[in-house]
Amino acid sequence: MNKRKCMVLMMVFSMVMMLLSGCGGASNTSSNGDKVSLTFQIWDVFQQPGMEDLVEAYVKDHPNVSIEVQTINWDEYWTKLEASASSNSLPDIFWMHTNEFMKYATSGMLADLSDLYGDKNYYTNNFPAGLVDNASYNGKVYGVPKDWDTIALAYNTDLFDQAGVSYPDDTWTWDTAIEAAQTIYDKTGVSGFLAPLDDQSGYLNLVKQAGGYILNDDKTASGFTNEATKLGISSWISLQMDHDFSPKQATFAETDAGSLFVAGQGAMLLLGSWNVAPYLQDYPDLKWDVAVLPRMSNPVSGDGRGTIYNGLCYATSAKNKNLDVVKDFLKFLGTEEANIIQGKSGAAIPAYNGTSKYWVENLQDKLNVQVFEDMMEYGTQFYNAKSKSQWNAIVRDTLLEVYNGTKDLDTALSELQKTVDGYLAEE
Repeated sequence: MNKRKCMVLMMVFSMVMMLLSGCGGASNTSSNGDKVSLTFQIWDVFQQPGMEDLVEAYVKDHPNVSIEVQTINWDEYWTKLEASASSNSLPDIFWMHTNEFMKYATSGMLADLSDLYGDKNYYTNNFPAGLVDNASYNGKVYGVPKDWDTIALAYNTDLFDQAGVSYPDDTWTWDTAIEAAQTIYDKTGVSGFLAPLDDQSGYLNLVKQAGGYILNDDKTASGFTNEATKLGISSWISLQMDHDFSPKQATFAETDAGSLFVAGQGAMLLLGSWNVAPYLQDYPDLKWDVAVLPRMSNPVSGDGRGTIYNGLCYATSAKNKNLDVVKDFLKFLGTEEANIIQGKSGAAIPAYNGTSKYWVENLQDKLNVQVFEDMMEYGTQFYNAKSKSQWNAIVRDTLLEVYNGTKDLDTALSELQKTVDGYLAEE
């Protein structure tokens, strides 16, 4: 072959390769063709295998990309993420939580993922509306929905059996739960119900059941002084303050409710679905199950049913140096295929519509986890607002004064109404 023919063939080959690479979506190499190594930061060690399954599925078709899953505990996660943001060195992919999302989105730190799929309706067509709203700001999407969770009633079957009390079912009201908790405490000496100060796994569920709200629909005002909100919060506080079957807040300050439950020191508590896999793995001898939440029998409005749901999302930095590659991985994470992988791993209930059944199937021979999916029908999204990170701790501290007996509930709720409305007005 002469030199001229060789050069022509090389030019044709180069053109073909350019066309092929153009048809393949985002490149999995950097601009100079080198291999790309990415970091994927999470906070739950029990979900690490599931996230690694997702990475494995992706890199199988993208051999020039390597992704390291890095797990940091919850308490350190946000401190390190904020430090990374300040130094412009955020991980390539990271989880975002409702409590922190707005702080990062409003400061321009997160990459716009609205057009990730080339279909403006992709998110709303394939994920629960609350999760999409969770990952959005000013009409743009800054996170790919990852999962959702609901809150159920967990109960120790051994303690129920010892006290001769029937297991919870969907006919239970809070009156039933109180009667059962008292009976168990009287007959076994063990706490019948663990009712700590908690929002997502505590009073917010009763606020929903009573017909109340923390933020109104357009997030311009809070609802702390709303009659139904007050009923929900007071009903939850009453479980601890007005009965002897629950430990007091001083005990929960030393040992959290979950630790007491798995140690057999409590018969019932409200439990998020994210706790199921860790409990099953770490406490295989614990005899327990889950049921739908008891219904409020005297709501101000509605039928008394309700649970709080929330969900995480995957995000990346707007200044990521490998943004095209990262976006391609994020695009994969939002597909039905990826959500099925996550569900089968048991890591969390996947966000993509219709894939929660894979999480249920993975665990249903161990617990009645179907209840978590069933309650999504009447679930309410965990509240969120641009200023939430500024006042969320104030809410807890103010309610803690009620538990400590240094402030009455009416005064506390009035103060919170004024404080939170002030923050909302400044958004």
